[in-house]
Amino acid sequence: MSLNPIPAWMTLIWPVILALIGLCISPALNWLAETVHRRHLEFPPIPHRAMWLAIVTAFLFGLAGWRFGLTLRAGVSCFYVAVLMLVTATDLEHRLIPNRFILPAILVALAVGFVATWMTWKASLLGGAVGLVFFAVAYVLAAVVYPGKIGLGMGDVTLATFIGLAVGFPSAIVAVVLGVLMGGLVSGLLLVTRRVTLQSALPYGPYLVIGGLVALFWGQAILKWYLRM
Repeated sequence: MSLNPIPAWMTLIWPVILALIGLCISPALNWLAETVHRRHLEFPPIPHRAMWLAIVTAFLFGLAGWRFGLTLRAGVSCFYVAVLMLVTATDLEHRLIPNRFILPAILVALAVGFVATWMTWKASLLGGAVGLVFFAVAYVLAAVVYPGKIGLGMGDVTLATFIGLAVGFPSAIVAVVLGVLMGGLVSGLLLVTRRVTLQSALPYGPYLVIGGLVALFWGQAILKWYLRM
């Protein structure tokens, strides 16, 4: 006996529902970001933080609904999006990815890896290992070359681990490569235009987040396209 198919109208309205949910939870994300800001008043807040958090979170929640439909994967992806939006805000404002946000998210991603139907637990763990090992090595090298004045911190290592667990292997490769390329390109442009120096500390988390979001929604499709080239 087959299950009743999901009505077409529900498939169409689901992204809108998730977008509205994203809009509704964005004040909570802004409040959490504000709790970090209150502890680090030496840094200015992001202009219009609440507004851009609301817009981007709603858009990405809707994208999850459009991409994955009325499924558990869409709901889990929305949780991942919320975490990534929060740490983007804190990293842009304070060059900080708080452990109290990212470590519980890592535990959730670990648990999801063992119950997910869209990837195996081995793929999730291997993706986490890719993010952890690559950025742990990069962190050590950067600390040796530019001690005390680097864009990479342990928060970037834990963020890369979370993203790898969330997207799994081989999509984690897409996340890492895109994050490194975008971070390197933007840093290079800032150096050439003399907006920063080699001694400047730049937030690397947002580039990882962009790479992670692309991998979350289209990681395997990008790899298949690349391998067919």
